Amino acid sequence: MDELEKNAPKLSKLKKENPFGTPDKYFDDFSARLQMKLETEKRAVPNQQNRIIQFLKPALGLAASFALIFMLVYWPLKTFVPNEVSNNTELLDINDMQYRTNLEGIDENSFYTLLEEPTNSIKFSDEDLISYVRTNVSEYELYLATNY
Repeated sequence: MDELEKNAPKLSKLKKENPFGTPDKYFDDFSARLQMKLETEKRAVPNQQNRIIQFLKPALGLAASFALIFMLVYWPLKTFVPNEVSNNTELLDINDMQYRTNLEGIDENSFYTLLEEPTNSIKFSDEDLISYVRTNVSEYELYLATNY
């Protein structure tokens, strides 16, 4: 106490009372008010909509997280990976199927005559070759072919 008077004389002069208190006659009818609140809570019907939301909230969270992951992965891949490569492979598959169906319709003698026929008989112009390359080969495939 002597130290408090030496260090803080104004603080030591303050009264040591509790500044907080309850209103007058607060506890006189406290039990009746508490009982009345408890009864009203018991009578209250729980909201059915809240129960449905509580059951659906985890499922909705999972669906939203899958949608977010899909958007974060699919859209960047769609923009950065060229679609031309996949389109050209589909065209190659269609051309391959047409080639197979044409070969299946030919008998053996006709097939051997096609093999023995000289290939130098067909001459292509430069424009024909350029238009063929433009329509059947993507820029990406040309880029890969020139880098090797």
